[in-house]
Amino acid sequence: MRPLFATRRARVLARLALYGGALCIGLPVALSQPLLATVRQPVSAARPPWQEVRLHVDGLSLRSWLASGDPQRPAFVLVHGLGDSLESQAGTGEDFHRRGHSVMLVDLRGHGASEGQYSTLGGREREDARAAMAELRQRGLGRAGFVLMGASMGAVAMLRAAAVEPDVRAVVAEAPYDDYRTTIDHHAELYFHMPGWLRLPLVPATIAVAEWRAGFKASEVSAVEAARVVHAPLLVILDEKDPRMPEPVVRRVFDAHPGPKRLWVARGANHAQAPSAPGYRQAVLGFLEDSGVMR
Repeated sequence: MRPLFATRRARVLARLALYGGALCIGLPVALSQPLLATVRQPVSAARPPWQEVRLHVDGLSLRSWLASGDPQRPAFVLVHGLGDSLESQAGTGEDFHRRGHSVMLVDLRGHGASEGQYSTLGGREREDARAAMAELRQRGLGRAGFVLMGASMGAVAMLRAAAVEPDVRAVVAEAPYDDYRTTIDHHAELYFHMPGWLRLPLVPATIAVAEWRAGFKASEVSAVEAARVVHAPLLVILDEKDPRMPEPVVRRVFDAHPGPKRLWVARGANHAQAPSAPGYRQAVLGFLEDSGVMR
């Protein structure tokens, strides 16, 4: 019987098949890690008016801070973006609490002091936002409905939560991306300068591995599709100097919403930095007052 790789040509072809297979499988597996990776910021202990509350969802324990207010006023749920923590939302949350509202800040899974090893950029994180809403309802603080606020992937999570929760009174979304597949392709070009001919096969393969590892469906993670079915008033914040979620991307989300809606440009702000832009507080409070959720 003739050996399987008896000829030089057969051995070369076998090596090419082996190396090619390893490349086709190994590269998407390796590249899926940046898609799923989280960065944990230092955390601090809750101080008045905040108290720490643990939320439980998908077998994970999440850290949140709660400042209880008037149950006759809408409750606020605030979430951060990728690589951030709830501390970044504390100043804004305290503004709302001083006006009498209950406010809950949430460390999304894999961030801050929450459990979890993967980020799905607003996919599974939708359930983190819904867990916060459920906790507020259980405490009797959600009777007047909710205002959901988020930045970047947090904005996507909040829009997706608002699409399936009936008692959302308003949504504030800073720097949302349009949909998961499109934003991964955009970031592959932006950060890795990956040419189109390489992104075409590699990005879908990498996303498929990420879906398998983290247990989500990328096709369901779309701020555009969520915005289409959200009927609460929507404030979309465009960060003027943001290369990650530039104006055409953010406007796709804004344009999809049936209204009432408002677009505000944070002048000079980079990605998810709108709170430091001139006029931010007035823009957000003015929108909420005009929407009838704050007085």
